[in-house]
Amino acid sequence: MSEHAKHGIGELIARGYDRVAEEYAALESDSAPWPRLARLRAFIADLPDGSRLLDVGCGNGIPATREIALRHGVIGVDISPAQIALARSNVPNATFHCADVREIEFPAGSFDAIVALYLIDNVPREDYAALFRRLAGWLRPGGRILLSAEPGDDPGRIYEWLGVPMFINTLPAEEVAALLSEASLRVEQMESESQLEGGREIEFVWFVAER
Repeated sequence: MSEHAKHGIGELIARGYDRVAEEYAALESDSAPWPRLARLRAFIADLPDGSRLLDVGCGNGIPATREIALRHGVIGVDISPAQIALARSNVPNATFHCADVREIEFPAGSFDAIVALYLIDNVPREDYAALFRRLAGWLRPGGRILLSAEPGDDPGRIYEWLGVPMFINTLPAEEVAALLSEASLRVEQMESESQLEGGREIEFVWFVAER
């Protein structure tokens, strides 16, 4: 993908999430909570207090960044200025950067763990290998990553989503796992779980991998 196309998709995604910040949050019902919080709590349960975590695609900071910040130092990254503004208000004890995860830089070994929830479906799948190498490099040896991905085999296009244009693509779970492994991230868990988004059932595969 050319740099021009890469930035164009990033700008489209940022504008889309800026416009639907409230609508996106409303997709999750109190009566049918998404599995992300339970998955996150299990993922961070054994981390020593004060660990350093990165939340990429953090959105408005609720619930993941806020949960992490209860016991740990956390940096959140999101491409949407509106979502980052909400996150800074919702989780004042965290640090946030408005940036494209494909471009932001952190020193090697900066984090004990990384979470990437509902992120990669909006990242062009030809960028997955490079993205996973970046994430692996930011982890300390033995560090772990929690990642969710909608399974499928869609090469990607601009869809209408919540009334705005949005880039979405998918890759079969086995291929995502292979790319994680190629990036020196050893897959420990790969489990499917469905969630209701505005009354519609969507399947996600949840990966836990260790550097």
